[in-house]
Amino acid sequence: MKAAILLLLLPLFVMAEELLAYYSPSCGCCTSYFSKLEKEGFKVKRVEVNPDKLMEVKSQLGIPPQLRSCHTMLYKNKFIEGHVPPEGIRRLSKDKSLLGVASPHGIKSARGGYEKSFFLVYKDKVKEVRP
Repeated sequence: MKAAILLLLLPLFVMAEELLAYYSPSCGCCTSYFSKLEKEGFKVKRVEVNPDKLMEVKSQLGIPPQLRSCHTMLYKNKFIEGHVPPEGIRRLSKDKSLLGVASPHGIKSARGGYEKSFFLVYKDKVKEVRP
């Protein structure tokens, strides 16, 4: 199983500037969110996986269960969980101590939009950002 996860993560090392998005095709909001990110200038490579495989990816990356959402993206070896706004994603390049950013589902994300607040995930703490 670990070998399968590593194969899924391999494209990240080839194209570090691209967001690698793992999602279940049964989710209706993910593709709208990805399209919005592309309009913001991000490149999103979409990888359809079944729900069990998606949970394996989340666990392998160490995403806290309380912050998990409908899809998981990778950028420069860091995770982006849920409908994080573009400014949250850009923080990953600026703050080298971050493990990832997350934005659990809310009303806006149910429609494919961005949530206003998001969480910065560090090795030993989680900090909420409310712009």
